[in-house]
Amino acid sequence: MTRIAACLVAALTLTACERPTNEPAAPESRPEPVVVYASYEDENYLPSLFAKYTRDTGIPVTVRHRPEQQIVDELIEKRGSPPADVLLTRSVHGIWRASDEGALRPLQSQEIARIVPGWLRDPDGYWTAIGFSPVHVVCNADRPEDCDGIQAHADLGKPEFQRRLCLSASTLAVNRTLVAGLIADHGPRQAELIVRGWIDNLALPPFESEAALLQAVEAGSCRLAVVSSLAFNRFNRPTVAAIWPQPGYFDIVAVGINRHARSPEAARRLVEWLASSEAMAAQFDAIRLRPVDAGVPAAGLPFPAPDEMRNANVFALYEADAIKLAERARWY
Repeated sequence: MTRIAACLVAALTLTACERPTNEPAAPESRPEPVVVYASYEDENYLPSLFAKYTRDTGIPVTVRHRPEQQIVDELIEKRGSPPADVLLTRSVHGIWRASDEGALRPLQSQEIARIVPGWLRDPDGYWTAIGFSPVHVVCNADRPEDCDGIQAHADLGKPEFQRRLCLSASTLAVNRTLVAGLIADHGPRQAELIVRGWIDNLALPPFESEAALLQAVEAGSCRLAVVSSLAFNRFNRPTVAAIWPQPGYFDIVAVGINRHARSPEAARRLVEWLASSEAMAAQFDAIRLRPVDAGVPAAGLPFPAPDEMRNANVFALYEADAIKLAERARWY
């Protein structure tokens, strides 16, 4: 062995001996984030909601915001990067289509079955609501008698309400849900007569958004209107009053797990957390999304009796018929 080589061996041996025996182990790898595809328009709300979940569990959550049809298409066609673990939609129509196209896996959660009533879950077990939004009739708060004259949504087509009614575009989810509910309850022919009565009673052409519609009610341009409770609560002005005519039509905020989720177990845990009383209370406080658990306080709002409610699935089953009906009635 040369002198130089011997010196190198000695130096390496000395270095190895001097290494401290209490050197800390390499840190554990950070958990993979659960990826949520969401149709929420507000891109700040969900990350702030999930921040507490991450603090409590150590599991990061990545949210990808897209229009509902786009994120459902990506799930069905297995597109998008990173791929979704959880799908969260603002209407029953999106979550139902994902389930119908085979893009979701069964939830298999006893916790969700215990908390969420059957009328707010998929009968086949592929998705659950984490909140619901009644379809309201609204009027100007200075004229509460206008709301008092409505017992059911069908009443809006009566001749006495001519030139008093305003609607938003038929393409909005709240209106597809309402018409689908009418078809389920009255059949296609009678439902179309009801909707044609609404169109005959319009004071103004349909508005592009619920916010613009509520502004028209506030200004007195419209005496009556149909809006989702989420839009009504977001408007948040005492100038407009709301009622929930019965039978009670509603839409849901719903979640399901991607059939090809990379982290299905972590996704299930997140879905169960979204259905927890803690998360539901947080959502009600933030956006007034009605909790699906009757035990979660909701500012004194009554919780519907289960036997009075149809399954949310119905509003998606009749969606295609509702779209065609609105076209025939010239509701654009």
